[in-house]
Amino acid sequence: MQTLRYQKTQLKSLTGLRFLAALAVFIAHMPGSWPEYDFGKAPIGAAGVSFFFVLSGFILAYVYLPRLEISGSNQFPFKEFYLRRVARIWPLHLTTLLIALILVMGWRLFQKQDYVLLKSFANVFLLQAWIPIHKWGYFLNGPAWSLSVEVFFYAVFPWFLIGWPKRFVLKYLSVLFFTFLLVLLVGVYGPSWQSRGIQFDALIRNLPPMRCFEFASGIACGIFFLSQSQRSERSRAFDTMFELFSISVIILFFYFSNRLGLYRHEQPAGISAGFNYWYRFSGAAPVFVILIFTFARSQGWGARFLSSRLLVYLGEISYSFYMVHMSVLLVVARYDRVEGSWVTPLQVACCLGLSIAASSLLYHLVEVPFRKAIVARFDNSKSTTVPFFKTLISAFVNEFTVKKIMVASVLLLACCGGIQQTRFNLNSNKYADAIVAASSSEFKDVQFGGDAILRGIRVTQKANDGLQIEAVWKLNSERREIRFLYLLNVENKILKRGSTNKAVFSNLEPQEIVIDRVKIARGDLTGVEKIAIGFFEKGRGFADVNKGPRNAKMQQLYIWRKDSESKQIR
Repeated sequence: MQTLRYQKTQLKSLTGLRFLAALAVFIAHMPGSWPEYDFGKAPIGAAGVSFFFVLSGFILAYVYLPRLEISGSNQFPFKEFYLRRVARIWPLHLTTLLIALILVMGWRLFQKQDYVLLKSFANVFLLQAWIPIHKWGYFLNGPAWSLSVEVFFYAVFPWFLIGWPKRFVLKYLSVLFFTFLLVLLVGVYGPSWQSRGIQFDALIRNLPPMRCFEFASGIACGIFFLSQSQRSERSRAFDTMFELFSISVIILFFYFSNRLGLYRHEQPAGISAGFNYWYRFSGAAPVFVILIFTFARSQGWGARFLSSRLLVYLGEISYSFYMVHMSVLLVVARYDRVEGSWVTPLQVACCLGLSIAASSLLYHLVEVPFRKAIVARFDNSKSTTVPFFKTLISAFVNEFTVKKIMVASVLLLACCGGIQQTRFNLNSNKYADAIVAASSSEFKDVQFGGDAILRGIRVTQKANDGLQIEAVWKLNSERREIRFLYLLNVENKILKRGSTNKAVFSNLEPQEIVIDRVKIARGDLTGVEKIAIGFFEKGRGFADVNKGPRNAKMQQLYIWRKDSESKQIR
């Protein structure tokens, strides 16, 4: 095994890829017309998390496998391994948990949560992924659910390496078999569990054993990578060709998966619901193995670009970026309330800049100093034990350079200013009262089950014959995940889905006033006879509508109808 050559490299291209994966998650969580976790689109957010799981297995195998080989004892360094894992993830996790508590949820709302102590305990100790209920798994800082899965990976990682190489193939196949057995069982029995409050998709997306296939695939990739003989010198053009090949494989994978209907809401014929969900979240692992292996060995132009100083730095802070970006987006969304009114290209850039600036500060002030201090204090392999606070202060001094802090602070202030200058201030009671006053009686105080109350709605024709929909909602505590907007033809078939304001409505806590504004262009109204609105969630179905012009099942409210005399239902 030619380990020394590769162990001297830093795999900088993979560090750059880490940021691109975190960026994919950011885009998926960005409100507005960005790709969402939605069938019919490439699930780029789910793909970004899956890439992290595969890369985690690769890096751990890359670091620890040569150590077992060199020692010749096959004794895994348990204490050092788990100490470094704790130092790596927990300080930043706890910090971002506090940020989410203070800036996103707030202490008063935190105290009103059901089972707040149990939820807090599960999140602090990263057990939330084992509870397949969204309100538990995504409590406070939602992205932390993937850390809960990573903790499980760390627990089983030594099992994969001990006794290798003879036993690894058998272990990998057993993981593959166990994963598909779980998928089969969840597909058969999962729907019946939903009546008990268990979310079907959370079972497959969040449950750690369900994701072990991705981690094991990364370990297999790392073992194969290290087992390769010393590579011969190749031209940069040759390596670039293989980089393009691996990227093409990923694009074709998502393209054909989409064409085959594996990312649609509707379950494809002949495919179980369990496999459909699993494929959506974890099915891309094999193509990520190809991507990681290619760029780990490549010296092509793509690897050179990913190894640039900027991308490597962004990759280094990608863990902080991943952990803080949702809090940034929720704070901005809460600040502006209305998704369609504030997501502009400038504000997308500003939200990205805010997340990068915040993650840079967290990386230098929390992640690195605490990691160094914890390892220095509890690592018994060193002859002397350094006092924790002394090491922590020293690490702070090293990281807290004027240049780093000034750059991050300027970026932070500039992005805040950019959002402030372009936002629509639609949160005033006066504006909400104007919308309610303009509504007809049948659209005032319409109840959508126990989810929300539509206090009033105003639909106006724009100069370009498009529509502007403005609604005032009161959101209840048991709100469904999605506020949908359907554009229907004369036969009540869905032609298009309008802006769902999904990220805002799925994350806002109960509130008295939420102003919901959506713009529909003239071209999107071609063939549209009606526009319906309502609330929906997988496993719970549609919320019932108590009055107003509704469909036959009384689960959709018609807020607009094409008419020769009036363009609105009044």
